[in-house]
Amino acid sequence: MTEKVTLGLEWFLNPDHIPFFVADERGYYEDEGLELGVWEPEQHYDTLEALADGDLDYAITEPIHLVEDRAEGVPVRGVASFLDTPGGIQYPVERDWSSPADLGEGVRLNYPGAPGMGGRKMVAYMVQQAGGDLTAQDIEPVDRGFHHTDAIVEGDADIAFLAFHNFEVVESRHRGYETALWELDDHGVPDFSRLTLVASEEKIEQAPEEVEGFVRATRRGIEDTIETPEEAADMFYDRHPEVRDEDPELMDKIASATVERFTPEVSQDSGMYADLADFCEELDLIEESAPVDETVTDGFV
Repeated sequence: MTEKVTLGLEWFLNPDHIPFFVADERGYYEDEGLELGVWEPEQHYDTLEALADGDLDYAITEPIHLVEDRAEGVPVRGVASFLDTPGGIQYPVERDWSSPADLGEGVRLNYPGAPGMGGRKMVAYMVQQAGGDLTAQDIEPVDRGFHHTDAIVEGDADIAFLAFHNFEVVESRHRGYETALWELDDHGVPDFSRLTLVASEEKIEQAPEEVEGFVRATRRGIEDTIETPEEAADMFYDRHPEVRDEDPELMDKIASATVERFTPEVSQDSGMYADLADFCEELDLIEESAPVDETVTDGFV
């Protein structure tokens, strides 16, 4: 008999999620007595709330959101890290900017959560680390959500944050518009451009064997994806052909750029989390961080 478990995605269904479907198709979750269900959120920030409320068994998030939520007392913890891809400020190559220090007052920034200050504070910090003097108040917010490339190409924004090499840069080049990234860790920001698998504290305490089995099955899916990436992508698209409906060539390019970014060791980088917590406090993104061992655990790896 299998136990139905539901995984909440951090975004719309895309190649970042290939290993979970490989693991499901090959029966790895079933081997652990689990039946996988997947939930796609209406909004990016809905997933951890739904997890904490008990509506989900597992969730995918980014480290910065995990640090922020733990600082607010949300009872969740990271149990595995499965994707690590360069991320940062997306900018058009045609502007001939050499570094973030070249950005001037009034620069238009697209970021999720606009017009809130979080995205502007992080970009301003990167500018200052590069030798510029831009402040968060000098940046004009643009609210096109996660449609970073659209915002830049269509002229609504000059730059976008947080964008990724395996998605937005690939997307813009596919559309014939060259963009690049100023990466986080090149400009003083802890490299949080990763994806983390999260469980509730209740799940960790009451069903540790299930958590261990879920992580183990997922890891097998990651290993298979890395070993046979084209077969893994085909398996994912066979299961969800709608992902490729709008632009099959683009999604194939994104999948190709993504599969090499999965991390089979699935362990957490506690040093990065400690640095990220300090960074969030420094920028007043949080008041006081939770201890790292209450934010992530390698106990199930």
